[in-house]
Amino acid sequence: MSHSAFFSTIETALGETIVVRLILEECELLIGSEYGAILQGIPLKERSFEPISPSSSFSNPEVSIPQALETLKARQSIEIYGLGFAKIELLRSLSQQSELQEIYPHGILYLEQADPLEDLLQIIFERLYRVPSDVKPSRAEIRSKLSDRQALILLNHPNLTAAEIEQLQRVLPESRFAIASVVRRFSQANSAIELSDSEADFGTVSEQENAVLELLATVGVSLTAEQIAAITNISDLGFIQADQGRYKLWRQHRISESWMQKVLVYVLDWIRSKPDEIVQERELLMVTVQWAANQRRFSEVIKIVRSIEGAFASAKLWASWSKLLRWSLSASWALEDETTEAWALHQLGTLAFCQQEVTTGYDTLRDALTLRTELKEQTAIDFTTHNINQIKALIAPAKSPKHQRQSYWIVGVIFAIAVTVSIGVGIVYTQQRSGDQKPRSSLTLARFS
Repeated sequence: MSHSAFFSTIETALGETIVVRLILEECELLIGSEYGAILQGIPLKERSFEPISPSSSFSNPEVSIPQALETLKARQSIEIYGLGFAKIELLRSLSQQSELQEIYPHGILYLEQADPLEDLLQIIFERLYRVPSDVKPSRAEIRSKLSDRQALILLNHPNLTAAEIEQLQRVLPESRFAIASVVRRFSQANSAIELSDSEADFGTVSEQENAVLELLATVGVSLTAEQIAAITNISDLGFIQADQGRYKLWRQHRISESWMQKVLVYVLDWIRSKPDEIVQERELLMVTVQWAANQRRFSEVIKIVRSIEGAFASAKLWASWSKLLRWSLSASWALEDETTEAWALHQLGTLAFCQQEVTTGYDTLRDALTLRTELKEQTAIDFTTHNINQIKALIAPAKSPKHQRQSYWIVGVIFAIAVTVSIGVGIVYTQQRSGDQKPRSSLTLARFS
């Protein structure tokens, strides 16, 4: 295929879909095509991010535990632990205290989405700096810019491990944290406050009320009244209190896996309408895909992931994006769906390169190209070939002959290492491979299983 025909194929494919452009440090990422994301080289420019002036509007509600306020005023971190909603109310009241503003000059942030650590750092960065919607800061930029921020971060995040909280502190050493937990996990906290609700008693509940409680206990994330009605056919929720228009169970209750089956049906139906709220409903979506993967509902996993992954990529939630792609890759192995396997490898390879994992990105794209070539999917072949060529061009840009020789020598070393690792892992993989439900690509098992 000629050079002009090659790019014409890609441009035609991109022209048939809505494409989101994200500007990275060294390239541009085009998101939205069914064949996968595309890398494009751009002129290198100095990048800077302007700090956001913190809010000066505070409601100053009464703080139920004065000790918590005094600890934070002394620039010390705290953990508030226990069952129920009281600890969340305390965090929210602390976020509205004007007397903390001078102590934390770069802002007071209240965060409550259960995002992976990398996505949480991205969100914190965009709360502290002005970031254009089409610009994706790199990991290095995020860590560098957050290192001197003196912010107070109030975190209602049930999924962070103790090790991840410690890592969060290392990235933001000048900031302080107030973290809500069910049981203690923040060992570096200067103060720990136990705060549990008095035992809530719904009394004798009806069959319908019990169904709603079981659903909320099973799914573990907040739902809207509309979602509850769609899943349970129950619209009367007067027996349970809403929090900012959503419902979540803050006490223990019996769970039933049968509700997750109904949640899966709801999600599959919901995504057919191509909703705009995919990112806002990411907790529900991630819980549903993970459950479907654990239950070996592989066709449903692929269907959901293919429908929503672009929204996660465009929202710069790349840790969640990576999880979705890995679930779809595992599902493709189980179903022996080579087209989906090649697509997932293309996406994962492109993402790895965008996160400065050059060797992993190159190797994974080569695996994707091998599969796509075997499948004779020409447009898909062109997409992956283009990204591989872009990686080569970005690593070894056209400079003076001397600089070119130096760059090519570096690339040669990198690729030589990659080939050596590929051969070694390929030998081990060949020896260990058995059965039909295994990935065909040489390095894929080691990278993504």
